[in-house]
Amino acid sequence: MIGRCSYSGRRLCANVAAVALLFAAAPVADAGSWNQVPIELPLPAKLDTDPGESLLVARFRATDHDWIDVGLEISRWMRRQLARTTALDVLDVPPPPIPEQRPAQLAVNDVFWRRLGNDFQADLIVAGVASYQIDDRSGYVTEDVISNITGQTVRQSRFAEMTGFRLRVEIFFLKGDNGALLHNDVWQEETVRGEGNIREHLEVLFELLESMADDLSAVFLPTRITEPRFIWVE
Repeated sequence: MIGRCSYSGRRLCANVAAVALLFAAAPVADAGSWNQVPIELPLPAKLDTDPGESLLVARFRATDHDWIDVGLEISRWMRRQLARTTALDVLDVPPPPIPEQRPAQLAVNDVFWRRLGNDFQADLIVAGVASYQIDDRSGYVTEDVISNITGQTVRQSRFAEMTGFRLRVEIFFLKGDNGALLHNDVWQEETVRGEGNIREHLEVLFELLESMADDLSAVFLPTRITEPRFIWVE
């Protein structure tokens, strides 16, 4: 799985590098060492919402797939996830379609979002654009095997058929009464699987969506993250 790189992550890496540099430049002490200690930091919700506010999940626009309606599956998953994890009144209605516009234009189309919010009496709207890419990742892999002749572990290469799955979701959170964009983000996850059947495509789609569940919850709920800190112990 390839993780996402965020501003806070880059800042954390810079802090760790700075500590390491100071440690390398410091004179060697007779006793003591730097110890890494994990600490939990609270993060507020990205949106300020009230319990009972109505929320509409629109139909996500997504790339075509031979037999999966990717946009509809994403909308249904998000509706279930938000109904389960938040105190919002998630509307149980068929996800309405959204315009065929570039994401940047779609996000600020307040006229459309205001009309959609009025039609469904929604305080909040969730919508977006997604890409679910599936490609061949077959190639030679190196692995350790035990020789049947000598019983020793030997390293050998073999050709393996593999498939790559990548899900990218550009998501918008909008105000229903005036169509204003409240928050937007881009989430991306990917994985590689060995040779399988086409039915696996739907299974992997939901696995990748589940990897984004914490990001979705963090928009509406406070959360906590664990970060390392360094202390000098004598």
